[in-house]
Amino acid sequence: MKTRTPKLLPWLARKAGIGERRAETLWHEAERWAAHQATSGSADYFKLAVDRLLSLVAEESLRADAASFGWRPWARAQSRAWALSMRVMHEASALSARGWTLLESVAQRSQRSWAE
Repeated sequence: MKTRTPKLLPWLARKAGIGERRAETLWHEAERWAAHQATSGSADYFKLAVDRLLSLVAEESLRADAASFGWRPWARAQSRAWALSMRVMHEASALSARGWTLLESVAQRSQRSWAE
């Protein structure tokens, strides 16, 4: 049986640069910690568990950054720069296509008005 994890866990793991399996392990650790602090299943329990998860993920991300001797943050920044430039190129090509479509519709209207 698969245990339940927060839906934001894969996104959080990706943003922190850690594996989903490691993020699940951290979630279970956060749940165990929260169970000692509040009644299991209560709103306080889940708030404490999520807060603990966020701090554990931040610690894990910092630990991985330190273990890479500074290359990991640089590589992640490089990856974001490439993704941004690809997004800009996509938007520019979409804008160009919209412009050509607009020009085509204007040309068709002017041809119809001359035909009448």
